[in-house]
Amino acid sequence: MLYGWNTFSKTVLLIIIVLLPIAFIFGYTNQISVDVIEEELQEKALKRLSFFGAQIDNNVNQLSVISIVLSRDPGMKKLGNPGTGPGAYDRLQTQEDFIQKMSLLSATSSWTNRLSIYYPRIQQALSSDYYAIYNKSYLEEMSRQPAGSWIYRGGGKDEAYFAKLVWSPLLVNRSIEAAETVVEVRFSESNLITMLRNYTHDESGNSFFYKKGFKPIYDREADSVLTASINAALEKEPPLGSGYRIMDLKDESYMVNYVHADSLNWYAVNYTPLKEVLSPITKSRNLFYASLLLMLAIGLMAAVFLYKQVQLPIRMLLRGIQRIQTGEFVYRIRYKPKNEFDYLFLKFNQMSGEIQRLVEKVYEENIRYREAQLKHLQAQINPHFLSNSMFFIKNMIAVDDKEAATRMIINLASYYRYVTKLEHTMTSLQEELELIEHYLVIQNLRLERFHYEIHVPDSMRNLQIPRLLIQPIVENTVIHSIEKTGRYGIIDITCEQQGEDYLIRVDDNGTEITDDTIRRLQLKVERPVEKSEGFGLWNVHQRLHYKYGQGSGLAFARSPLGGLRVIIRWKTSTQDMTEGELS
Repeated sequence: MLYGWNTFSKTVLLIIIVLLPIAFIFGYTNQISVDVIEEELQEKALKRLSFFGAQIDNNVNQLSVISIVLSRDPGMKKLGNPGTGPGAYDRLQTQEDFIQKMSLLSATSSWTNRLSIYYPRIQQALSSDYYAIYNKSYLEEMSRQPAGSWIYRGGGKDEAYFAKLVWSPLLVNRSIEAAETVVEVRFSESNLITMLRNYTHDESGNSFFYKKGFKPIYDREADSVLTASINAALEKEPPLGSGYRIMDLKDESYMVNYVHADSLNWYAVNYTPLKEVLSPITKSRNLFYASLLLMLAIGLMAAVFLYKQVQLPIRMLLRGIQRIQTGEFVYRIRYKPKNEFDYLFLKFNQMSGEIQRLVEKVYEENIRYREAQLKHLQAQINPHFLSNSMFFIKNMIAVDDKEAATRMIINLASYYRYVTKLEHTMTSLQEELELIEHYLVIQNLRLERFHYEIHVPDSMRNLQIPRLLIQPIVENTVIHSIEKTGRYGIIDITCEQQGEDYLIRVDDNGTEITDDTIRRLQLKVERPVEKSEGFGLWNVHQRLHYKYGQGSGLAFARSPLGGLRVIIRWKTSTQDMTEGELS
């Protein structure tokens, strides 16, 4: 399975195989330790929170007992019966004495509280702090609440508080006026906040009071956003009794403990970042992982050293051999590993240089051979083309069309004068296009069923190109797209420059070309020519490729006119070099 792997890959795999079991075993044991400690810490925190909840219940129950004691005082009822008892002064003195008594009862609790007595029949109120005001709507609202329970009244401008009312007698389907007295005991939520602050001071994390459907009660110095997030999570999944949960908030985990305060029917909630609880274990784990990473880094450094000294030189040598195999004989290895591979690279570069020299020698001989073939082809006069042209002249003379015969003779003479000129292999684009003009006029006189257009910018007219570069392509277009099809033809020749390339496009409206035909044409001009195949297109492509380098030659595509598009392309850099040599 590892047969195709290199030395570097095998070394890295060996390091991973050694370190991976160690990391797995430690991670497994560390997770077990974390789970055990987490459970113990949660149980311990829950016990402390339960004790805190018991303290809350004790204080609340103490206030409940005070309200019951006050509701059973016989002197309280006498103050609520008008027209009976002592005179006005004595009545005021009795009220003052009773208020002092309520103040003493209120002071028996460690919480700040207020005791109030409401007399619905005479619509009066007494309180331990003298601030009570008889409010009929308040009593009506409270009468609709569950009897004997603590009611939380928050919001508004006044400070939020808890209140509990004791009705005498108990109202059941009766109006408020039917009650003789109503004893109210209330305490501010600041008492709970003070206890939360004291509890949080002794414990880690923060605490608040929660009840479904109500805003949380918490110390304003705590994180209000985090408290609101935990409260919202509890709203989605309300707790049942006491317990704990792990919540993921703000990309961090929190241990949330909650205890139900039976006296208020609220929950005391404490939350602590889990990372603070598990920080000692986390430090130990991180130290081990750092050691593991250090070992891994040392192993990788050794593997990288081996890679640079052995694997990389071998890869570069293999790449050089592959480049030579693909014909890139100019490739040289520039890398210097400063070891035994330096000598091997030196010999490889000498070998590739010798191969390049031999190939270039063969290439130059091949070019000379192709040039000889081209001159031989230029020297040959196409007898079929010449006989057709002479037959056309004979017919025009016979019908006394001297003008057509004269045009044919002039264009034919200019055409063969250019073709048989052998002293130069290069010519200007302007002269080559004039040859194409003569050829198309000759063919149009014969066939009389095609139209042609030639577009060339002035900047390209003096470009030096190989002779007879365009004529084989135009001749192929006339024969295959017009003469053989028997349809009226259109030939469009356009010259332009695109970036660093010069392009000549020859378009026709011949038969529709398929993708398979385009692939076969491209393959035909790129592979070695067969004896049975045409020589013209292949010769043009090879001459461009050899003279102007990679990216130059012929390309084929569908023409917007409906037939075939032949694209002649060569590089501007090599064009400039050629012009410099000619000048």
